[in-house]
Amino acid sequence: MAKSRKMSISKYLSYNFTSSFLTIFLPLFFIGALVFIIKISALTASIQISFLEMLQLFSYNLPAILFYTLPVSFLVAVVMTLLRLSNDNELMALFALGTKSKSVLNHFVIISVLFSIVLLILSLGLMPKTKQQFNAFKHLKSSEAQVNINPSKLGQKFGDLFVYVKSKDNDTLQDVVIYNKDKTHSDQLFMAKSAEIKNKDAVITLTLRNGSGYTFDEESLKEINYEKMQVFQNLNTKEFTYHNIIAYWIELSLDSGAKRKILFFIYISLIPIMALYIIASFSIINPRYQKNYAYHILGLTTIGLYSVATLLESQGNFTLLVVSVMATIIIGSLLFRHNVQRYF
Repeated sequence: MAKSRKMSISKYLSYNFTSSFLTIFLPLFFIGALVFIIKISALTASIQISFLEMLQLFSYNLPAILFYTLPVSFLVAVVMTLLRLSNDNELMALFALGTKSKSVLNHFVIISVLFSIVLLILSLGLMPKTKQQFNAFKHLKSSEAQVNINPSKLGQKFGDLFVYVKSKDNDTLQDVVIYNKDKTHSDQLFMAKSAEIKNKDAVITLTLRNGSGYTFDEESLKEINYEKMQVFQNLNTKEFTYHNIIAYWIELSLDSGAKRKILFFIYISLIPIMALYIIASFSIINPRYQKNYAYHILGLTTIGLYSVATLLESQGNFTLLVVSVMATIIIGSLLFRHNVQRYF
């Protein structure tokens, strides 16, 4: 019978936590998603992307959105759950029946560990991967943008050359005019019935067919006719190299500034575990005798933890990370014993 009662209490706590968590997580998630959508839409000023490609870019930012919204959502959900059960005297009823406050909180300890594991996977595993995929996509689109010549549009450039195209079918151009303005030598004008454009290893080849060319200045005019002529243009874009997760972090560790990013990620990922006892110390209350300071403590705790995370990112080290994590857990444990466990 005791085992059955314990399972029902656990399910009831899980139900209340899930309800509170979704209430706060979904709005935060949509706000975070909106911020990243605006960021993605800003790319359309320099590159052309389709709706499906925009969804692809959004999926690359999804781990970051989850990473920055899950810790806060967890903390607020725990406070909302414990306060609701306290104000409805449901926790008091459990304590009167012999359930210890430590047993109630152990359920949330398991949830906090699961949240921290998910955050570590997001920050140290998925985010480096999706960040590289995002940069690779931008690199590819930037390269394509430099070879994207539209028909019947003036002022387009191919390197230092001005290009006009009457019509276009995939990579085949029709009725092409190329003008080269040279201040030190003679100006050049080339015309071709057709042309093909290829992009290979960041080197663009423009192959002109069946055309004529003119070189002229104030004193002379020269004309040539050709069946085939090729113009080469180097994109001068830095080659993008994809690294696996281990190689990615090893490369960052060589930079004294960048390697502290991992300290930031680890610390933020451990927030559910570190802050649980602190916020629970002020959320499990007897509403008849104790005042509610839970949301005040929640705000101060959140600001304090993210301030420490920022400090670790700017000038932290591994020793400071360990000391900060252990100190926060110890403070939370002492507060819980003083405020809750000695009464319930």
